[in-house]
Amino acid sequence: MRQSVRAPTIPAKVKRTEKSIAHARSPAAVWDRVICAIDPFPLSVRAALAAARLMPTAARLTLCTVVGPAEVDIATNQARTQEANAALARAQADLQPFHDAELQLRDGPPIGRLLDELLTERATLVTVGSRANSRAGLGSVASAMLHDSPCSVLIAHTEFAGDEDVVVGFDGSGAARRALAVGRELAERLSLKLRVLVATGDAHPPGPGWSRAELGPDIELIEDPRTPIEALADASSSARLVILGSRHLPASLALSSVSEQAAQRVACPVLVIR
Repeated sequence: MRQSVRAPTIPAKVKRTEKSIAHARSPAAVWDRVICAIDPFPLSVRAALAAARLMPTAARLTLCTVVGPAEVDIATNQARTQEANAALARAQADLQPFHDAELQLRDGPPIGRLLDELLTERATLVTVGSRANSRAGLGSVASAMLHDSPCSVLIAHTEFAGDEDVVVGFDGSGAARRALAVGRELAERLSLKLRVLVATGDAHPPGPGWSRAELGPDIELIEDPRTPIEALADASSSARLVILGSRHLPASLALSSVSEQAAQRVACPVLVIR
């Protein structure tokens, strides 16, 4: 089964200049084509809402639900499909005040089917809700998206902690510079406050090759002597979004990934930039 559905009735690579990265911008494609993974739980809608509130009006937003295969009778399969359609309709209604959304219903293994959809639609961002906690981790779908998605990933397991701040974790790497470019674009477009966090209490402190002056005088730089996870968790208490760069760590290194741990610990949604 491959079909696109709509609810029947619902109300309406960043270049761095040789001298400075102070005015680097986010690639527009980060927000061009966003796919939100929707399931029956409200956490997935929270992630979709986070993206909808940050996207330009002209960007494309798609809500996608995957109905997994099951060895059950026809009536049960029909009930599961109806439940999925209802979840899509509810999500579309919740997002309507912020952004119009297309609806997609797909079948197959949830993780594999969603990854296929990202490639087919050439998505630039995927959102997913996570019942994250320190013991259970992010959950299988969120973890898979974080490590295998071909595009940037937004993970939410809570509401916005604040409404005015964007926090970027920065260590001077190319991945961090891409995250900073996205943070600058969001801050300027939405009139948000941008804070750049440099955590120095780690076995692998920020590398050389950047300076405070290079960031520009308009950026609030916070140097924190704690580890990145501790510093990010604290800084997120008043943030709308935490943005991190991804180095595409394999799943075998998931427990040591700053982005994976941050997605479990911070008090607001986390955007991981590819």
